Amino acid sequence: MVIVNMYDLELEQMDVKTTFLHGELEETIYMQQLEGFVEDNSKVCLLNKYLYGLKQSPRQWYCRFDEFLVKAGFVRSNFDSCVYMMRRNEKVILYLLLYVDDILIASSDMREIYKLKERLNDEFEMKDLGNGKRILGMDIMRDRNKGEMFLSQQGYLRKVVERFKMKDSKVVGTPLGHTTKLSIK
Repeated sequence: MVIVNMYDLELEQMDVKTTFLHGELEETIYMQQLEGFVEDNSKVCLLNKYLYGLKQSPRQWYCRFDEFLVKAGFVRSNFDSCVYMMRRNEKVILYLLLYVDDILIASSDMREIYKLKERLNDEFEMKDLGNGKRILGMDIMRDRNKGEMFLSQQGYLRKVVERFKMKDSKVVGTPLGHTTKLSIK
């Protein structure tokens, strides 16, 4: 197998619009009429599609997306079921990472990325987010000249600190007292 230098990869992001509406119902689901839309208290609504909030929705969406990618020639990673690879002649030409509705696509060939984006847009309603700079709260920073790539959660951590009103807390290297003794017991 040929290993690709990750610094040579192009990164592109996409977002799936109305993610859970793409899953196909496998069972009959009824729900109460929505507040403000009640015509008759004795009636319920029969769902035609999965909705946000149903516990089955994420699983059905994943199954639908997985089926699409496998038919398109992708292979799911044995180590992480949300990582897919497309290979040609023992060479990986595309990587796709999925986290619910966030997609990161990586390849050394931008034409392959454009082809994949087109296929995804034909199958699902997608938003093209362009060059991959931020995913799952992590900033992606690259210096191609030096062959370096970094992931940073500094922005996310700053929001957490502000949320818990700890912005003015004293900064320490280790959140333990200097006299704390650690043991296996």
